[in-house]
Amino acid sequence: MSSLTALLSQIPPATAYTVLAAAIIAESILLVGAVIPTLALMLTAGALARAGSMNLLWVIGVAASAVVIGDALGHRTGQLLGNRLRTGKLGRRIPASAWQRAETLMKKRAGQTLLIFRFVPVMRTLAPHLAGIVGLPYRHIAPYSALASVTWASVESGAGYTAAFSAQHLSAIAGP
Repeated sequence: MSSLTALLSQIPPATAYTVLAAAIIAESILLVGAVIPTLALMLTAGALARAGSMNLLWVIGVAASAVVIGDALGHRTGQLLGNRLRTGKLGRRIPASAWQRAETLMKKRAGQTLLIFRFVPVMRTLAPHLAGIVGLPYRHIAPYSALASVTWASVESGAGYTAAFSAQHLSAIAGP
């Protein structure tokens, strides 16, 4: 269990919501999607909601809001930094052909790409930046970002909620 996930389960709910939002925003802006365990955080938050420590609707609302904020800031970062993101230390690890395919896809279907990539680690972080790099106005991807954020937050926290519910039933049937 990661330290952020452990922290989430040991702090008061108001602080837990803040930690959850900060982690999601940081993942979106800082291009460190592989380092920040948002899936583990969302599953933990869902399980804590099942246990009564957090509220599932608040978890979904906070996470979805953080995603929209993170996407908007990531898009802005992409606009400001442009190709420097692509030619930077991390960007050079991605083959040029992959960058070209991603840019073509973003220009043709930016909103749908953002919606689908919300469920793909690392790509969910890069998609808003890439939309900014190719010069798409944020208003073109904002509705998709909102839809993706609510769907993603519901699915991931709902999975944690369901897993905790199942674990309770299994322990009642099978014993401790």
